[in-house]
Amino acid sequence: MSNTDDELLNELAPQPYAVGRATRFFWYCAGADARLLARCPYSDRVKFEGVGGIVLATAALASLSGGYAFYTVFSPKDATALSQTLDPLTLALALVMGAAWGLVVFNLDRFIVSSTGKGDGTDDVTGKEFVHALPRLMMALVIGICISSPLEIRILKPEIDAQLELEQNDYRASLDAQSRESADARKTELRGKIEAQQGKRDDRTAYFEKRRLEINDQRRLLELEAEGLTGSGSPGRGPAWQDKKETLDKLEAELTRDRDADATVAGAAGSELTSWKTELDQIDAKYAEEQESHLKQARHLDGLLKRILISHEIGGAVPWMIMALLICVETCPILFKMMLIKGVYDYADENAKRLILARVGIEPGATEFLDGGKREVRADLFHRPAATLEEEKRRLRTEARLSKKAHERFEEETDAKIQADVGAFLVGGAKPRE
Repeated sequence: MSNTDDELLNELAPQPYAVGRATRFFWYCAGADARLLARCPYSDRVKFEGVGGIVLATAALASLSGGYAFYTVFSPKDATALSQTLDPLTLALALVMGAAWGLVVFNLDRFIVSSTGKGDGTDDVTGKEFVHALPRLMMALVIGICISSPLEIRILKPEIDAQLELEQNDYRASLDAQSRESADARKTELRGKIEAQQGKRDDRTAYFEKRRLEINDQRRLLELEAEGLTGSGSPGRGPAWQDKKETLDKLEAELTRDRDADATVAGAAGSELTSWKTELDQIDAKYAEEQESHLKQARHLDGLLKRILISHEIGGAVPWMIMALLICVETCPILFKMMLIKGVYDYADENAKRLILARVGIEPGATEFLDGGKREVRADLFHRPAATLEEEKRRLRTEARLSKKAHERFEEETDAKIQADVGAFLVGGAKPRE
């Protein structure tokens, strides 16, 4: 503090009281001038100490609230609600970010409280005062809501964890049931396709077996015809044998054709049947993978938003009471400052501001008459710049007057010299003609 500041404070108030560092810190939190407040009575000192304590307490709650919120958001989701363990790395990150959030809220609250005026100096909060403080109250309201939500879910954590565990298990069970139903339906479909394909194969096998037996019978008849043991009774390869031979060749050709066609169809059907059997064998493994995925999904159901929703579902009026309490804590410094009766510190602070303005030559809200005194206006007057401007004007006028006299004197002397010896002033020193 400079000597000028000491002189100013000595003019405004008596010698300061002995004040501890904690008290000065509370005054700093309240946005008060500790140098001036230390010279004020006890009633003023304790008022600002209380306001600063509220601001500091709000910042501490904001730090705890923010830290828990950040931990809830960034904590690893590797277990259900009741099985979670503390993660050291996330805890360290949450502590750092919670401290940063607390500092942000502290600076905001300190700015809001320090920028709130004294009102009308009485303990009544008038409508005009409330309207003027409304923007600050709105900011404090938003801050209070942001602080209260993480705190309420921490206060109700046991109940929330129990409910969240049930919802996670139900969610996982519903996902497992859907996957099991889908897997069973797919199994039934694949088994039906496999059975149908195998039935077609059995039918084709029976068909070829029947044709084979027909060919064998025809071949036997052909042999009997050649031996003469049939109806004609004539051995050898006569017309009857030729007819039976043509019939046998036709049956064998048809069998060969059908087998070739069946081989093509059977190849595609076999590949399809193999893929169905492979998929059928893999359904249970796929279902197990889906169960693991469902477990991860159920664990990730544990977030900040979900916990807030559960808190309001099972908490009844408790979350709203916690929110109302935090809003009151956040907004009460603004309301208190409007209800505080104007004290010595307020007058001394105002007096200090006016003394500083007077010393720098500023007159706020001064009355000024324009148009020859016909019109009266109120405006801030800056006397020091005006005085400096007048001084510069006088200097310029003096310089102009002296310059004019110097030019006049120079002109007189020059005229006298010309009269005395005009030839000296002519070009080349020529004498004027007579």
